[in-house]
Amino acid sequence: MSRQNAVAERVSPYNPALLIRARAMSSPNFSQNYFELFDLPVQFSVDTELLGQRYRQLQQELHPDRFAAAAGHEQRVAVQYSALVNEAYATLRSPLKRALYLLELGGMSEQEVSAQQLDGGFLMEQMELREKLESLHDLVDPDTVLEHLVSEISGDITTHQAEFASAYQQSDLSAAASACVKMQYLQKLLQEAEQVEADLMES
Repeated sequence: MSRQNAVAERVSPYNPALLIRARAMSSPNFSQNYFELFDLPVQFSVDTELLGQRYRQLQQELHPDRFAAAAGHEQRVAVQYSALVNEAYATLRSPLKRALYLLELGGMSEQEVSAQQLDGGFLMEQMELREKLESLHDLVDPDTVLEHLVSEISGDITTHQAEFASAYQQSDLSAAASACVKMQYLQKLLQEAEQVEADLMES
């Protein structure tokens, strides 16, 4: 029984890992996009449980111990594929990174995305949210206000994620990019809110 056939008997029907190992023995091809790597549809909505399952399977198949007796070329390619799998997983598990990656696949650079003009209403809302965040330290009961603020920001992020998914599905990259930039603004604000929460817990 060949080495590849022996491997095939040990893995589940979803088996891009076997293809990876086969490539490691010949000529590697790193042209697969991240969705193809995990055999997932190219769309914003991702089954994160399935993504995690396939990530763990790939990492298991690419573990250095499996290539301990392999030729140096195979070992190097396995390391490269492992790095690719890690990068792909980190991108697809993050809604914001996933959105930016989808826009990149659609032909938009990160600079083009960042150059999107946002409506005045959204920018005004961001200013108001930031003012609320900055005034928390002056409140008698900042925890309750912060909880509501985090909930509001998280809800806004979910709204713009849905806008992105719809626009991307309709191939409206401009609208998708606009939604993505709003997600970036709100994600940064959410991180700041979480930092304020940590500071309040320490005080």
